[in-house]
Amino acid sequence: MAQISKINYSSLNEYLGRIDAEFYKPASLLADNTIKNQHFKLLGNLVQDGYRVVYGNTKILRTDKVDFESDVRFLQATNISNDGLWIETKDIGFVSQSDWFRYPKGRIKHGEILIEVKGLAEKVTIVQDYLPIKTLVTGTLFKLTLKDNSISHEYLFAFFSSKYGKILRDRTKVNTLIAYVSKPELYKIPIPIFSKHDEINISKFIEKSFFLQNQSQLLYKQATDLLNKELGLDKIVFENKKNYTARFSEVVSNNRSDADYYQTKFRHLEKHIQSLQTVNLSSICSFVKGVEVGTPAYTSNGPTFIRVSNLTKEGFSLGNSDKYISNELYINLKSYQPQLGDILLTKDGTIGTCYVVDEYIEGIISSGIMNLNLFDSKIPKEYLALVINSKLCQMQAERECSGALITHWKPEQIYNLRIPVLRPEVMEQINELCIQSKTARKESKRLLEHAKLRVEELIEEAANKQ
Repeated sequence: MAQISKINYSSLNEYLGRIDAEFYKPASLLADNTIKNQHFKLLGNLVQDGYRVVYGNTKILRTDKVDFESDVRFLQATNISNDGLWIETKDIGFVSQSDWFRYPKGRIKHGEILIEVKGLAEKVTIVQDYLPIKTLVTGTLFKLTLKDNSISHEYLFAFFSSKYGKILRDRTKVNTLIAYVSKPELYKIPIPIFSKHDEINISKFIEKSFFLQNQSQLLYKQATDLLNKELGLDKIVFENKKNYTARFSEVVSNNRSDADYYQTKFRHLEKHIQSLQTVNLSSICSFVKGVEVGTPAYTSNGPTFIRVSNLTKEGFSLGNSDKYISNELYINLKSYQPQLGDILLTKDGTIGTCYVVDEYIEGIISSGIMNLNLFDSKIPKEYLALVINSKLCQMQAERECSGALITHWKPEQIYNLRIPVLRPEVMEQINELCIQSKTARKESKRLLEHAKLRVEELIEEAANKQ
């Protein structure tokens, strides 16, 4: 349905001369007017220091070229979770130490806000103290700190995460192939100002949300460390030699003639697996593959068509690029709706991501995802998911799918995945740590949602008083 907005020519200067229709969508104008008809301040008037670094000839180093003693981390938007509550430090790349001295304004500060202003221009986070201080921030992220006695960084994060904050951030994007938000546009966003009492309460929810997210990650790491220790992975280095050989008889028996399949690291893996007590995945699970609906079936809204990109080991990841289907199609295909307790596993593209469903989502899984039904009660679900996400199983998947231009993990290969079976008490301990991790993460998200909702309520209450 067409949307029409009327704007006076005289008001264009207020919006930095923007004349693109997207900027004046009714939802954007409503959000802008709602906040500007109450007590507010422009973001630029609240900022103590704000900067976006433009790097020149800065390159992410290959792992084998990194000097971990001197080179520095280079934080990118992809390292930040969609909700902004976590920065995955182990995935952060490194750049040369010389960049640390060339770009001092790119250095992170604990507590500062990072806003994605180039690329998707969607993410916002607050730098937590678990992030190594010797880290540079990519030029796609705008760094800012707020003035003392203005508002808290946590409150600003809550506002930018709310529906009003997202609408107003989205409208600042220049609609080119790669979205971009300029500093003047960013600074023109109106920020509602409420009582200190309300601001403090919202900030406390956000602080607790970040704390619990960190606790969740620590618990998950404990589970992973325990698993790796029990499997002996903490003491193994899988060599990746350039030269290796294979017998013709192996090629015949494996029905694989691609060289990658016979890499030294995979032979080492195979030998190590033989030292463990393992079972085939097919002996403990049954499998149901998702369904493909085809691009013509996509709609602008409705139940979610859950694709591989929507699945992480921590849960469903939803965003602006999601695909939807009609309610009618959803009802016809509802047997592909993931239920609480289902074990989902990706088989195409990004393979081997495993997740035990612990939150309801209205939608169906795509053909790139398998739904595993664990029928062996001796093996806990969260333990199984952690094992599949571990290096032991990820390398098995990598080996089976090596040599392919587009990665597809065939069902028969998944059936033969070797799953290590540990002592019952150890599996249960690992399972419990994973459950505790999920519990903390869910509470973290609940608190974030509560803070966002409270911001929205305060904005609407103030608007109704006008």
